[in-house]
Amino acid sequence: MGDSDEQSILDDDDDDENGEDEEFSDLEDEEESYYESEISEDESKNKTKSDKKEKIISEDDLKKVFSDDEVSHLSGDEDLDGSDLESGEVNVPERNEKEKPDVWEDIYGRKRDKDGNIIKEEKGIYIPPHLRNKDSASDKDLVQLNRQIKSILNKLSGSKLHWACSSIEGLYGSHSRHAVSGALCSQWSCATVTSSAAPDRLLAEHAALLSLLHANVATEVGAHFLEELCLMFDKMVDTEQAVEDKRLDNLTACLAYLYSFKIFDSALMYDILGRLLHKISEKHCDCVLRALRCAGDVLRRDDPLALKTFIHDTQTRVAKLNEQAATGSRIKFLLEVLLAVKNNNLNKIPNYEPTYVESLKKLCRGVVRRGNTLTTLNLRLHDLLTANERGKWWIVGSAWAGNRPQQAPTAAPSAAPAPTADHKLLELARQQRMNTDVRRSIFCVIMAAQDYMEAFEKLQQLCLRGEQQREVVHVLLACALQENSYNPYYALLANKLCQYDRKYQLSIQFSVWDKIKELESVRKQALTNLAQLLIHLIMEKALPLSVLKIIQFSDLNKKSVRFMRQILLAVIMNADLQASLEVFHRISKSPKLHMFRESLRLFIQHFLIKNAGKKSSILSEEEMATLKERASEVDKILTQHESKLKF
Repeated sequence: MGDSDEQSILDDDDDDENGEDEEFSDLEDEEESYYESEISEDESKNKTKSDKKEKIISEDDLKKVFSDDEVSHLSGDEDLDGSDLESGEVNVPERNEKEKPDVWEDIYGRKRDKDGNIIKEEKGIYIPPHLRNKDSASDKDLVQLNRQIKSILNKLSGSKLHWACSSIEGLYGSHSRHAVSGALCSQWSCATVTSSAAPDRLLAEHAALLSLLHANVATEVGAHFLEELCLMFDKMVDTEQAVEDKRLDNLTACLAYLYSFKIFDSALMYDILGRLLHKISEKHCDCVLRALRCAGDVLRRDDPLALKTFIHDTQTRVAKLNEQAATGSRIKFLLEVLLAVKNNNLNKIPNYEPTYVESLKKLCRGVVRRGNTLTTLNLRLHDLLTANERGKWWIVGSAWAGNRPQQAPTAAPSAAPAPTADHKLLELARQQRMNTDVRRSIFCVIMAAQDYMEAFEKLQQLCLRGEQQREVVHVLLACALQENSYNPYYALLANKLCQYDRKYQLSIQFSVWDKIKELESVRKQALTNLAQLLIHLIMEKALPLSVLKIIQFSDLNKKSVRFMRQILLAVIMNADLQASLEVFHRISKSPKLHMFRESLRLFIQHFLIKNAGKKSSILSEEEMATLKERASEVDKILTQHESKLKF
């Protein structure tokens, strides 16, 4: 077939398809290339077969490119035979004027109506990720997961505590955390919250396992359990419970053991006991007695004042009861046990055996991996019960402003709402490379606080332990150095932390040493911010001047000299002369600081006094005179305690 024949077919086809949209012209070009490739294949076959007449394009080939309707029009009643090929002309019959169906599909797979208009298919509504099915595991996987957890809990004992913890940690590694936590909470509750009285040893072992997972996996594990158990507790307290039904007793004992293993603070435990005694009944008295048997000694040890207040409130509630109820045997016994706990006479508590629980606690300390700590959650019962409305502030990234009334949908989509402060802080934390949950929590607390006292109080509420406390200093210094100008807020907060605990003082000193070793790579403004922070801490006696002994005075560079000049000049020229001299008195007696004192004297004489006389000095003549006078006094202080040789 010649080029003219091919073009005539394509032109006729284009005339028949003149209803197509212009936006699909590129796709039509692809069709043309595909059509030409089919013709070239048939031509190659014709060269190998002599004296045979056959169709250039069969109906099957046309169906690959065109729809059935279009193939029928192209083929018509006559076939393309060899005579057409010899004559060089291809006669395509006209389309049959038959009526098209109401909905048909064109060659591109688009559905069209009777008039040829494209029918737009309705797409599904976008579902945000947090509204989708959170559990992506299949039913079989969930059933298998529940069986595995149930098998582990059935074999749980004090000697197998390490094995059980490792097994469940493996499940957390191979399944989603939500699926494992949900299955574990379900099986854990089925094993402990039973209608018959559960043994204390069994409840203590299950609480010990949860404390290990709380420390080794994540604090979200313990928080998830607390929320579920407290919701269950709230429902049971609101409903009438028979004395023979021990589910509420077992649940209260579970919460008491979780408190004993330091998963949550004493404030929540007193909230639970207060909720039970809000409506005094025989059942609730039994539950309080069970909780005191499980964690009475820990309550007294953690907060004796709160225990005294709780006993007083209980006595007040009992006094308001009628005479018959107030003189009941269970209420009398409850008051006796409370007084016994207050007076540290725990032997009066029936079936009180703390030995096994203490052995489990020692065992747990050995199972917790190195570097992990058991973070005690400082929550209240109200926070857990209203988590759906007020948010879970104790989990990083979960705090929100509560349920807002839903707005009626509008025809045109409105602009996306501005992100909340929490989202902004989390995004800023990500930019500042706060790559752990602890660092993000600390960052959000520091950046969202109104003043340094609020930040200090909220940092204490995080209940950080061990290495987590060092993260506070790490985040604090990182934020202080990133400021475009010096912000005294960070210095005030650092000073408050140093006054609160000496551990923070040591952490700041070590962190400052790390920064000093990297002075060459620190930008100019960050260097100024660090110097101003140290000036404040040194003048407030939070840090001694010897924190600068890490500097190698024999190998000073330009940035080191600028850094030292800023600090020493600010300390010596401080408005309070006595406070300024006291800074040098603190380092004047230690023999270990002899080289540091000599280095300071040389630095003051060379870089402060000599530079003060230059024309480029920023000090006035009066200030230069004051500097020389005070530098002389500092020199005397640094040399007055030097030992003299005796012959």
